[in-house]
Amino acid sequence: MTLERSTRELARLDVKPWLKACGFSLLAWIALDLLFHVQWLSGYRERKLPVPWARFVADYAASVIWGLLTPAILGLVAWLPIERRRWTRAVPFHLAASLGAGLLFFLALSVYSLPLSVLLDEPSIHRAPSLGFAFRLLIQSVIFYAQVAAVGHGVQYYREYRDLDLRASRLEARLAQAQLQVLRMQLHPHFLFNTLHTVSALMHADLRAADRILALLGDLLRESLDRVGAQEVTLKQELGFIDRYLEIEKTRFRDRLSVSHSVDPSLFDAWVPNLILQPLVENAIRHGISRRASAGRLEIEAKRSGDQVVLVVRDDGPGLPDEGPARGGVGLSNTRARLQQLYGAAHRFEIRNRERGGLEITLAFPLRLAAPDAAVDAA
Repeated sequence: MTLERSTRELARLDVKPWLKACGFSLLAWIALDLLFHVQWLSGYRERKLPVPWARFVADYAASVIWGLLTPAILGLVAWLPIERRRWTRAVPFHLAASLGAGLLFFLALSVYSLPLSVLLDEPSIHRAPSLGFAFRLLIQSVIFYAQVAAVGHGVQYYREYRDLDLRASRLEARLAQAQLQVLRMQLHPHFLFNTLHTVSALMHADLRAADRILALLGDLLRESLDRVGAQEVTLKQELGFIDRYLEIEKTRFRDRLSVSHSVDPSLFDAWVPNLILQPLVENAIRHGISRRASAGRLEIEAKRSGDQVVLVVRDDGPGLPDEGPARGGVGLSNTRARLQQLYGAAHRFEIRNRERGGLEITLAFPLRLAAPDAAVDAA
């Protein structure tokens, strides 16, 4: 049963990679020999000496042997590389393997040198086996083995470094995704608590307005739940959500709040971070318009600037104080952190006072348009 299983496993063994490795190795050794022989040939030509073509052919035959041994050496390096934690076992193993490779080379040379010398009519190609000749071949074989093993270790270390770098990149991407998810999920309770606070304040003053806000809040919550897990939505979706949010605020402020939009229609299908406008609008209303004695104005602008989307939220409130910390809490800090995680250095986040009074918040990030089918699904 064991013999039958072993036979099946050997039948399933894919030898194509080994054949490709042997072919590439043979080409590499022959090309290396050709490079050296070109130099030797030029030297013979300059000194006007007869070219030992038979000697060159014998060298190529030796290169064929090392070309066949090289894949096996590289396989041994991959199986037991010389590393700090196990060098005491790997070094003796590869030293023994190099001597074994030298012995194989010596045996192969002994087999093919005699018929090759007869075929090329060059007696110097074949040497009678001797202890000194065998020793020189073993030393040469150890050197060749060490060179091939060094190349193998270099390739293996490069692959390990590349794999580690790839794994680190994937871990970093997963960490960034997790951080984005945490930041985005923090906005839901923040927005919910602020809206419920508004409802609580209106319950005794305007029951109809409070009931209207609760109905709008239910619509917003259903829409936000539909977007769970989405880090980006189209600008059209985001504007639709913010319009429903502003309906809640207009119910609360009545005639004290006016809103204007200036949106480039070509950006409706542009990807923007999910819930990116809500904390900016909330900040403008809470810290700007609500502190005015008269009616206030809120402006939302979306425009294209080169290869970036630019979103601007303006209010005509008191603006930032000349001294002290800038206004804004969880919403703005999360917005800044999310932009950094999503776009890195490719984004811009600015807060500044307007010349005519009020505050202006500007976001800019790379422009990416959703595919037509994705835009339809998002809508």
